[in-house]
Amino acid sequence: MTHRKKSAPKKKEKRSAEQRKLQTFKSQYDRIVKCANASILTTPVQLVVIASYLNRLNFKESINQYVRWDPTQWKYSPGVLAQLMVLAAFIPSIKKIALCRFSHAYAGMDLRVLVGEYVDPAELSDHLFASMLDRLWDAGCENFLSSIALTVRTVFNLPPNYIVHSDTTSHMLCGDYDNSESVDDPSKVHPVPGHSKDKRPDRKQIMTGMVTDGDGLIINCCVLDGNTADCEYNHMVLQTLQDVYGDEFYKHTYVADSKLLNKKNLELIYGKEKPVKIITRIPENFAGKRASKIRHLAYEEQNWQYIGICCKHPAGNGKEPEYWVQTFQQEVFGIPVWVHIYKNGDAEHKLQKAIKKAREAYESDLKSLTKKKFACEPDASTELQAFINAHRKSFFSVNLSCVSSVNEKKPVGRPSKTVKPKVRTVTWAVSAGPIIQNEEKIERQRRKDETFCLLTTIEPDTMGSREVLLYYKGQINVEGMFSVLKHHLLAATLFLEKPERIEALMTLLYFSVLMHGIVQVISRIRIATCAEPPRLGPDDRPLIRPKSETMLNILALYDLVSYGDVLSFRSKITERSSQLELLMYLVDFDPGAI
Repeated sequence: MTHRKKSAPKKKEKRSAEQRKLQTFKSQYDRIVKCANASILTTPVQLVVIASYLNRLNFKESINQYVRWDPTQWKYSPGVLAQLMVLAAFIPSIKKIALCRFSHAYAGMDLRVLVGEYVDPAELSDHLFASMLDRLWDAGCENFLSSIALTVRTVFNLPPNYIVHSDTTSHMLCGDYDNSESVDDPSKVHPVPGHSKDKRPDRKQIMTGMVTDGDGLIINCCVLDGNTADCEYNHMVLQTLQDVYGDEFYKHTYVADSKLLNKKNLELIYGKEKPVKIITRIPENFAGKRASKIRHLAYEEQNWQYIGICCKHPAGNGKEPEYWVQTFQQEVFGIPVWVHIYKNGDAEHKLQKAIKKAREAYESDLKSLTKKKFACEPDASTELQAFINAHRKSFFSVNLSCVSSVNEKKPVGRPSKTVKPKVRTVTWAVSAGPIIQNEEKIERQRRKDETFCLLTTIEPDTMGSREVLLYYKGQINVEGMFSVLKHHLLAATLFLEKPERIEALMTLLYFSVLMHGIVQVISRIRIATCAEPPRLGPDDRPLIRPKSETMLNILALYDLVSYGDVLSFRSKITERSSQLELLMYLVDFDPGAI
């Protein structure tokens, strides 16, 4: 009884201590809540800038006119939902944003600023976006982007650009897509296994193709079956561009990778009264190994013309390769073309490195072969021939022969009075002489490594060799836009219920890529007009031809604060507050478009 009387006060004392802690927490929490004003909303400035671009292009209005919908049945219009989906790619996030998480992604933002009307983020369900994607696909999403993209230079008062770059990439899909219902429907995209550029042959994929101008602004995009060949894609795109531009397409120059070249595509290029101007690389197996024949001819003539460093914006670090060129007029499938073969002085180091690596591998394989023992000569001969076949294309060779050796062993068991003969065994091995380096093969590889051939339908008097190479190098523009697409949200791995929705979603994601292009082109043009590069980069470094991601990352340092109808900008870093006005000028922000 004495023990129980002593324990009761301790429990009571413990409970009162917990209550005091709880009371303290509640009072502190209430004080914080009272200080916070729920009506204050913060919106990242990069979203505000992109929303202003979309508004200037009449994106919402165009969507609402393009798709079929009933305003009495939709709480938020398809245009509003589509704009929110495009903007989602610019929300800072480490992980991808799933469709079902849009309500979380937009929580705390002033969506009136982004879409022009009140939207409750909590109501942004995946069902709403799925319905919008269905309607966009029904209306023909493949034509919608190009109809707006072709107005960009007019809307933003940008100078014309007549270079066209085209390429494809693959997109990995999660889940198992059943194509049985759409296998005979060419209007629907088919997720199927194909050549995976993501190195995931175990998953189904789709392909997308993108066409940009010389500055990286998207002109056209299309969503393709997962096993679409690049040569088929180029044929389709050429037809599309001829339909879009009509007789004016001859002013443009179509630049693509080597898959453009085949008889069918060249006939299409020359099928019009005014042939399409093209620049492309000649693959090694094209037209009876035409590249190899031209290379042999060039080294016979040795009429190389020095054209120097071929880079629009050299880094000035002395690492840019120098080029020499020869030009030949050729006829391919009865079509006159010009071939520029370029030689650069940056290949020897790579060749020597490859030779060293090849020799190490050859020596290792040869050592393994000569260590083996065989019970009979045929086994040794088979292994010898297999080694020769495996290294037929090697830079190295060696004289090999089969040799036998006799081993004698004493008989097993105790010694007997009569001497037993020794046990003789014959084994075979492969003997190797010194390794011989094939200088002829190395020279052929040297010539192949240090040269490449570009084919064009443009006469040298109209476009010189240096200009042809510069335009071909511009393919990095479309490849750079692909990296933007794959880096951003929703795009790297896709899982939607229907392939049609994937096609519509990819179209909207390409609008996000178009916005990247606009930011990049405008900021570079305006920076070029500055007396000196503005020091707005990290650690106050100057901005010189910045990428779109650089500009967007700097914009992400600011928020637009909404308090009722009162809007104000806030810098996350005090020292950068004074830089916002210049930054907004560089990206051509129009407050009237919000």
